[in-house]
Amino acid sequence: MTPAAKKRLLAALKWTLALLVFFFIGRELARSSAEFRQYEWNLQYGWLAAAGALYLAGFFFAACFWHCVLLSFGQKPSFFQSVRSYYLSQLGKYVPGKAMVVVIRSALVRGPRVKASLAAAGVFYETLTMMAVGAFISALLVLVKYGEHWKLSLLALGVMAASGIPLLPPVFRRVLRLFRIGKDDPAVREKLDRLSWKLFPAGLALMTLLWTGFGLFVWATVRGLGIETGPLAEHAVRFIAATAMAMVLGFAVPVSPGGLGVREAILAALMVPYFSAILLYPENARITLDAAALALVVSIAQRVVSILAELAAGAVLLCLPQRRGRGEPPTPVSA
Repeated sequence: MTPAAKKRLLAALKWTLALLVFFFIGRELARSSAEFRQYEWNLQYGWLAAAGALYLAGFFFAACFWHCVLLSFGQKPSFFQSVRSYYLSQLGKYVPGKAMVVVIRSALVRGPRVKASLAAAGVFYETLTMMAVGAFISALLVLVKYGEHWKLSLLALGVMAASGIPLLPPVFRRVLRLFRIGKDDPAVREKLDRLSWKLFPAGLALMTLLWTGFGLFVWATVRGLGIETGPLAEHAVRFIAATAMAMVLGFAVPVSPGGLGVREAILAALMVPYFSAILLYPENARITLDAAALALVVSIAQRVVSILAELAAGAVLLCLPQRRGRGEPPTPVSA
């Protein structure tokens, strides 16, 4: 195959990938919007915008950790490259199987200073850290504060073990060898050997901030529906615990794109007692739904807001000019 033919084939694959991603996103957005439009709400667009901003802010901490992982593997992307590839790859999670996130992020960050194989390894490490920390936080908070849902805590602890054990440097290197990453490249193996325990504190801190941001995102979504929520300080723990539990267990189901269905069901189950209480507020007297129906509507609304936020962030990042990594030579311009 000639270089020109390879270039055309690569371009065709990229467009096919983009169309596939947007097809699944569009289908999910249409489905969620149709469910949401069954009800009438006094939408507060300022709060909904704040909810989207909190959602994206939460992901920023994970993007920072992803950048740290790449640096620990001896790669040298610019911070902008890491953040850009991270946010754009989130659109891939709506494609069934979840492998598209790895494909998109590795393709976007690869270059003279970043090997695709090490980028893929970094995606797995960052994702496992997010899952392990989220599972730990949700299991602990739910078990201590909302003991009636102890079975969900046990499930979360199982997810924590499944995602946390592979993070141990010796185990992680063995797993990568099983997937034959770096098998034929001594330079790649040498860089993977640099993985140490030093990433653990950064991962714990940054991912805790991520899950806190996600909990606040769901709270702001509830406010965006025109619902009085009561003092945030009294209910923040429930929002963080419920959101982390729902997203972690939703992600753990590989056939569920973006945790569809699983995420909504768990979030609704954990939030029903809270909604039962706030429906008694005089400010919420106009709401005719019961607590279970309200929890389900909120779970649908937060998915719509999260998808729109991801699309907005993706559009902005695609319009911004790409920046080279440290010491990366300019891309040659074809004649």
